[in-house]
Amino acid sequence: MGERLQQLLRRVSERDIDDRAATLAATLAVGQSFAPSLLPRKPAQQAVLTGLSAVVLYGVSRASQALIDTLTERALPGGDEQSVSNRRVLGVVAHGVALGAGVAAQRALSRRRGEPVKRAAARTAAWQIATAGGLGLTIAGLQAGVDLTVGRTGKVPTSLIPAGFLLGASVASAEIIWYRRRAPHPVPMVSSIGQGVAVMTGVSVLAALERRVAGGVSAWVRRATPGFAGLAEPIGHVMALAPYGILMWLGLEAVYRRTELGGAAVEYAYQVPPGASTVSGGPRSSVDWKSLGREGRRFVNMVLPAEEISDVTGAPAKDPVRVFVGLGTAATVDARVSIAMDELETLGAFERSVLCLAAPTGTGYVNYVVTETLEYLTGGDCATIALQYSLRPSFLSLDRVHLGREQNRALLHAINGRLRAIPVAQRPKFVAVGESLGAFTLQDAFLHEGTAGLHRAGISRALFVGTPAESKWAEQWRLDPERTDPDSEVVEIASYTEWLELSEQRRRSARFILLSHHDDPITKYRPALAVQAPDWMADGPNRSPALIEGVRWRPITSFMLTTVDVLNASDVVPGRFAARGHDYRADLGRFTQIAFDLPGDGALMGRVERALRRRELTWAERRLVAEQVAQAKESISRQLKSWTTADASLDAPATLPA
Repeated sequence: MGERLQQLLRRVSERDIDDRAATLAATLAVGQSFAPSLLPRKPAQQAVLTGLSAVVLYGVSRASQALIDTLTERALPGGDEQSVSNRRVLGVVAHGVALGAGVAAQRALSRRRGEPVKRAAARTAAWQIATAGGLGLTIAGLQAGVDLTVGRTGKVPTSLIPAGFLLGASVASAEIIWYRRRAPHPVPMVSSIGQGVAVMTGVSVLAALERRVAGGVSAWVRRATPGFAGLAEPIGHVMALAPYGILMWLGLEAVYRRTELGGAAVEYAYQVPPGASTVSGGPRSSVDWKSLGREGRRFVNMVLPAEEISDVTGAPAKDPVRVFVGLGTAATVDARVSIAMDELETLGAFERSVLCLAAPTGTGYVNYVVTETLEYLTGGDCATIALQYSLRPSFLSLDRVHLGREQNRALLHAINGRLRAIPVAQRPKFVAVGESLGAFTLQDAFLHEGTAGLHRAGISRALFVGTPAESKWAEQWRLDPERTDPDSEVVEIASYTEWLELSEQRRRSARFILLSHHDDPITKYRPALAVQAPDWMADGPNRSPALIEGVRWRPITSFMLTTVDVLNASDVVPGRFAARGHDYRADLGRFTQIAFDLPGDGALMGRVERALRRRELTWAERRLVAEQVAQAKESISRQLKSWTTADASLDAPATLPA
């Protein structure tokens, strides 16, 4: 081996412990990123996860090591002036102290159910310090092996130079193999790691560029304004990160505009107002058809005609009432609620046997399965009311939860007052349903009241589908059911099978049902997941059956894995009902009947289920065909126009045949 190579290897062997410990952490993160989560992942998603996990955990480990160094320097100034040997000894002591202090802090901040996120974050920080200390000691031990070999042979063994990386790679490989043997749908390992390295390289380049720009700005600040020298580093990083922040903000604004325009757009299949006289936008309605938005037009156009209900049930039926008030219908909450109450009165909603308040998702979507099941099983003798509070998908509408809550409270107050004016014998049964963010906004209207809030509003029964983890009402019920639900009226289940496993008394007392799939990430995903271990990942009765045995919560990594689960939660195929992730259609018809206590035997429900699937597929086909035909007409028109423009001798463009 050449002398230059020996010198290079010797310099590598004397690399900073902090850098090598961070490299070890990043290598271990590769294995952690392959942990199975709630739902299967696509290869490209796994690649991004692998790359980002390595980069993020490298940065976190580097920051932790820097904190240990800073505290060590303050406790024992002048450590940088010591010899290499003394610095290593000092590093071992510092990392040993960090390991002990981190473990002690974790025990002092032991996990408590329902604890504040701040306590969990402090415990996770202590865990990270202990991990950084452990990694530092590991690297120091490997370095001691290198030193011992060099002392005996006078040569640096090439096999021990990347010992930390090799150790991390070995552990990561073993972890990946272990996961792949147990995961029901493992993703390709080689391609995912290869693409992950590419992602990691790209992110690392951006990080290196940020550090370089920040260093230049910091140096300029020290020269130009010596009085701000102490803030030079933070100023440098802020200036370097500012372009990224501006680009992200502009991108998010563009997404908001695009989704809101899409939510307000007129679909080709719903260009004509409905002919039914019992729906908003119809002949008797005072709501402007154009103000309903995409989901509102779908909702009122897809109302079940009485004849279609009779074809399925075999009994006489009437046309159901559907009321929808969009964001474009009126500018304020009070105005929208007032219009909604006028619509309910005009269309005869208070004369029906069942009145249902449907809290829509972020876009304004109301699940057709719930509404149509209600209409089938009541023979059309029902009314459904929905108020829109956003035009964006639920994950982009979290800033609109307060608006949805305010609307629900105002509407509930108005409806309850109107119902109290009706004699009890003639009063319709008042029920409610909320799905996804709609469940959140509806539950939020009863925050800190438990079931008493629903009774106060006059709601006799309710169905909450896929309640987001951020719902405080649901969280309060889970933590203290005896106080929030003294009569055991709330039940949370994942399937009809679980419902049948409940005791008859429990089923009889249930009035408010939370339908939450075990593998639905929406019901589990929250920012606190990055620093706080959730119940659904802990050992015990609350652990999700969707997780394979042996998968444990890990700071940051589990948050990233669940984020990808959220992206995969709502992959649906029209007409193919599934009970997977955030798709509840397979059980929703049956649970609508159970939750609202609607009549109907097994034979009727079988016919209803088949009709629900046929209708969804039929409407999806109509939308697709209408869009394709419209696009074809536009393409032909453009082509004919270009021909006409090219030949000025033509007096007028050709017209399309009907």
